[in-house]
Amino acid sequence: MRDAKRKIAPENLPIVSWRALASRSLEPTHLMASRPIPTRRSALRTAAGTLALAAAATSALGCAVSPSDLERWEKTTEGPKRLSAVVLFDKYSNDLRVGAAMALIDMKPVKGQRVGIERLVKGALVCDPGWLEKKKEEPCARATLSPEVRAKVVEGLIPRMIEELKKAPPQPAQNGAPAADPSYKYKDAAYMLLTYDKTPIVADPAQKQALLDALRDWAMIDFNRKLNDQSQMFGMEQLLRLIGPTSVERLPTLMDRNSVRELTKMADLIDKLADTKTREEASKRLVGVIQYLAADQWRKDREPEVKAANEARQLTPTDKQFAQQMADYQEDTMTKVFAAMKKVGGQAVSEYCVKLASDRTRSAKLRTGALQALEGRLDKKDTRSIGHLIDLARNKETPKAIVDVAFRLLKQLPREAVAKPLYNLLELDDWQVRRLAGSTVLQISKVEHIPEFLDELSKRAKKNFNPMEARTYAAYIADLKDGNPLTKLEPYMTKGEPAVRVTALSYYLVAGSKNDVPKVKAYDRDRDRVPKCDDKDKNDCSWECVAVGPNKEEERKNVENIGDFVTYCVLPQIANREPKKDEKPKEKPPEAPKEPKAADADGD
Repeated sequence: MRDAKRKIAPENLPIVSWRALASRSLEPTHLMASRPIPTRRSALRTAAGTLALAAAATSALGCAVSPSDLERWEKTTEGPKRLSAVVLFDKYSNDLRVGAAMALIDMKPVKGQRVGIERLVKGALVCDPGWLEKKKEEPCARATLSPEVRAKVVEGLIPRMIEELKKAPPQPAQNGAPAADPSYKYKDAAYMLLTYDKTPIVADPAQKQALLDALRDWAMIDFNRKLNDQSQMFGMEQLLRLIGPTSVERLPTLMDRNSVRELTKMADLIDKLADTKTREEASKRLVGVIQYLAADQWRKDREPEVKAANEARQLTPTDKQFAQQMADYQEDTMTKVFAAMKKVGGQAVSEYCVKLASDRTRSAKLRTGALQALEGRLDKKDTRSIGHLIDLARNKETPKAIVDVAFRLLKQLPREAVAKPLYNLLELDDWQVRRLAGSTVLQISKVEHIPEFLDELSKRAKKNFNPMEARTYAAYIADLKDGNPLTKLEPYMTKGEPAVRVTALSYYLVAGSKNDVPKVKAYDRDRDRVPKCDDKDKNDCSWECVAVGPNKEEERKNVENIGDFVTYCVLPQIANREPKKDEKPKEKPPEAPKEPKAADADGD
């Protein structure tokens, strides 16, 4: 029948592409009238070709991006911008955005700079105005991430970064040269994500802590190599500072006999970042290292190395010379550890260094270095170490350099902890050590302590007191704060032991001016004897002053009494000395001391 509709088998139904269906000018009757009806097989071939063409067109338009595209764009000129666009634009899936972010991190450096990491942080996850000013036609000028979308990207990015940070370090090259470490870029990216301060990029506390923990673990693996590698965007110290005290908790375990060259750097990080517990553990580890370095075993372990070096340089030292060579090498190596000890401190270090400084079998250089390692590190409650320092100063066989350091250490401690032990040293016959003790206690005193000091000096300083010692004390007294020293000194100018009177009058010698001449001249007839020096100490201890004669020639004058001291030592020095600008004219001089009795004047 002509008017009857043709029946078509199901397998011969026409298949129309999506482009044809989208065209309004094409109707099914038109298609059937103008073209032969395709079979299912031919229709499948047509559809496949159409879909392939559509996919190609879509890819050309940038609507479909694959992981291989991301990898390829890492290496092209415009690729970084395309990667930024993938991170920024909502039409891409979150997985693809995370992949683009990783690709930016993976980009090779450009002229030594990891521009991909900066782009990720400042040109994708955040659109930084300062960064954008230096760029042209950036995707982030047209689109920015909302906090919610950024959080979703970061949520996918951090686990992948942590996975890379956990990978084992690369093995050295065959020639022994260190291989490039691919983990550096993930560490640098993590640091930048965590420290960008204009917008919180890693906002979730759990994600932030997970990343910090991974960075801490990463830092402790092959620590010395990473510490010294300069190819990183951010150094190890910056990273550990970011993590905080927990970043160095495991660092003491790396302090061993094989890391002597790195001990000072490690100690510096512990000094800056560690809590008390970690510091004390490091203190113990350092003592363990230096005990090995000081032992005979160290020499045995190093002898082959030194002999090989001598052979390479064609040196043939005698047995005695070789022994000295080893001793010098050992001492120099131990000295390097002192630098680390000075940064760490701790009870173990204090006890060891004081003990070493007291060991007379060791060289003066080594003993001095041990004490210097304690500067700024002694505990004010460590009475045992304070006692050892006092004993070192008191011992006549202690080298002068060690005595000087001992007093320097005592000066760094609170006055209440060291004043009494220092006063005990004023009993010494060695006036030079006594002067160090007196000077030390004055440097940690105030004006209110002047009477206490002079009373202790009066009770204890019995031998070899001399003008040099008195002048030293007066100079420190003149510099005391919180009051006028002169008001405390004046009562001691007229009474007390000669050593104390000379010290008080020496204040004018170091701080007086011509305005003080009338006040000082009142003592020029005082006949109280000055202290005496032992004959064996005449070279270092003497009571002489240089006076200028009528013809301006210099003449040495013996000082027998207080009046001589004033006449020959004080008045000539201040007679023409101008007062300080802020110094006011002195008040009327006090009443002159009474004339001494005839017996006193004769010295009987």
